[in-house]
Amino acid sequence: MTDIASHRGGARIWPENSRIAFRNSAVLPVDFIEFDIHRSRDGMLIVHHDSVLGRTASGAGAVGDMDWATLQAVELIGTDGETIPSFDEILDILEPSGIRLRIELKTRQGGERYPGIEAQVVARLQERCLLDRTTFTSFDLPTLVELLRLAPATPTIWLIADKLLVPPARDLRGLCRKAGVAGVPEIAIRIAQARDGDGEACRREAVKLGYYGAHDEPAIRKAFVDGVTAFTTDRPDIAIAVRRAIGG
Repeated sequence: MTDIASHRGGARIWPENSRIAFRNSAVLPVDFIEFDIHRSRDGMLIVHHDSVLGRTASGAGAVGDMDWATLQAVELIGTDGETIPSFDEILDILEPSGIRLRIELKTRQGGERYPGIEAQVVARLQERCLLDRTTFTSFDLPTLVELLRLAPATPTIWLIADKLLVPPARDLRGLCRKAGVAGVPEIAIRIAQARDGDGEACRREAVKLGYYGAHDEPAIRKAFVDGVTAFTTDRPDIAIAVRRAIGG
């Protein structure tokens, strides 16, 4: 059965990547809870999606250019005074749930990798005995290659950016081959860009297919009907209801 990943803790129900979102997602019958990792200037791993402040957190500026002392005081928009959480804080919330972790490693503003972030994340998960519950994702294929070098048994998923599937240059099988050469066994595409035959195209290249961006009932139903490995959703409540309705 197709797995459900609560995207950023359920970003259309609660403020994304917030403590309240993760606490509430942790009691849902989902398969994964998905969240994003950046790093502060002084080396603290933080849970935040954007490379800059302003959309989900107050203030402005690149998070990678700020120290943790500054970031931990930045308020998340739409919360009752919550601030940007650290990686360890979110692990503290999610560890007791037993739910698998789907962790996206982000890049700095401008697309550069944070030097050594892969080793830092892997080491922290190993220390907390959570690596075997983790799947890594990234839009940046070299990030996944480095993660596979450090933790070869840990599942990885290459998130395919929208621009790579824009017609007429759309070549899903070519992207699957690129993933396979890198040792990445699965890709995920935005569900709005999915086409009939995509699953078969991936199977021909021995690469698994997942979706992201399934945020309403029609999209969620499509993900189940298409039989993808997993999908991320901002509405895990709808996904759970649909799975129950179809007998999953």
